[in-house]
This record gives sequence, structure tokens and C-alpha cells, in this order.
Amino acid sequence: MMNRLIALLLPLALTAAAAPPAKDWRTNVTETAAGWTFGKPGAPILTEYASFGCPHCGHFAAETGTKIDSLVKAGKLRFAFRPFLIFPQDRAGYVLARCVPAAKRLAYIEAVFADQAASRARLKDADANEATRAALYNAELAGPVPHSAALAEVSGFKALTLAQGVTAAKADQCLANQAAHDWVTNADLSSRTAGVKGTPTYFWKGVQLGEDLTPESLLKVLPR
Repeated sequence: MMNRLIALLLPLALTAAAAPPAKDWRTNVTETAAGWTFGKPGAPILTEYASFGCPHCGHFAAETGTKIDSLVKAGKLRFAFRPFLIFPQDRAGYVLARCVPAAKRLAYIEAVFADQAASRARLKDADANEATRAALYNAELAGPVPHSAALAEVSGFKALTLAQGVTAAKADQCLANQAAHDWVTNADLSSRTAGVKGTPTYFWKGVQLGEDLTPESLLKVLPR
């Protein structure tokens, strides 16, 4: 009787053992001239227009990021991230985001927001240091490309890029790439052309959410 039971259960056990792991939809990334979209095609879409230096964006990320990440991973949500330039370091952050492998890009964006307070402190310290302040000023005079390279170092964005497996040489190459900077400029222009005036601005299924939006009310509209 025991042998017969084992014979009946064995195929079920083998089937369970052979089941492939669930797909991680965070690695499914589409890039357009406007930004990036993460997640399973056909899932409901949440669009965020954000600045990496924006404190309100950082607050929303801290309160809603874990839930958004889990929903995207499970294929229940698509998350569209749209660059919006406000702070000087934003450009460097977006250029480096394109440098990170697509499968790790959402993790990089999340890491930038998680590090926002520390990054702000680094930039403040740099401004308080006469030599560093002068170097950043000279880089700014030289143009957006060298200024972004300098800010990537000071802000910590480059270090966050290296943490995602990008080499220092590759990060420097990306920061020096004019085409990458042009993409950021055009993505920002696309955001402004869409009528976005500040960050964070969210659209749920193509409809803009109100200016009185809070992290709590945003979580309520998302899938369970």
C-alpha cells in the first residue's frame, strides 16, 4: 500500500520540483524618447514624472517604492518613469541610469531615491569646501557634460552605478557620451510638453492624479 502511494505521489513531486521560477517582470524594460517602462505588457500602468533631487519624490519613493516594486515584479503593474530636470545633479543621475544594465535599472532608480538624503549632504559638504566648490563651478562653466561628470562623483550617483555592476571606466564613458545627454534633454522636454510642471506627478492608466495626492492615497489606487 505504501509503495503504491509513493508511486502516485512521485509524479506530482517531480512536477513541482521542475516548475520554473516565476518571471521577474522588473527586468522587462522598454526605453523610448520619453523615459523607461518596467513590467509586464498589458498590466495597468502607473507613470511617474520625477527629479532625482526632489525631496517630495524621495518621500513618495520611501513610502510607496516597496509596493510598486513588488507589483511590477509580479506582473500586476507597469511602472513608467519619466525624467524631469530640476536639480543640477539630475542630469548625471539619468545619464548613469541608461548606463546600468536594463535588468538592474529599476533597482538603480530605487537606490538613488533611498540615498537621496545622504547625497544631499554630500553636495552640501562639497559646496562648503572652497576647493571642491571651485572645481564644480569650473566644470559648470565647461558645459553640461563635464559638470555632470563632476556631480556624479560628488553626489554619489557614480558609486550607486558601480554597485549595479558597471565598471568605473564604463560609467565615465557614459557620462562623456553626448548622445546620452541629448536623450536626457529630450526626455525632459517630452515631460514638459506633456504639461507636467512639477514633481512628483503621477498618471494612473493615463489619467493625471490630483495635486493633493499623498503616498497613502496613491497606494489605494494600485492593484492589490
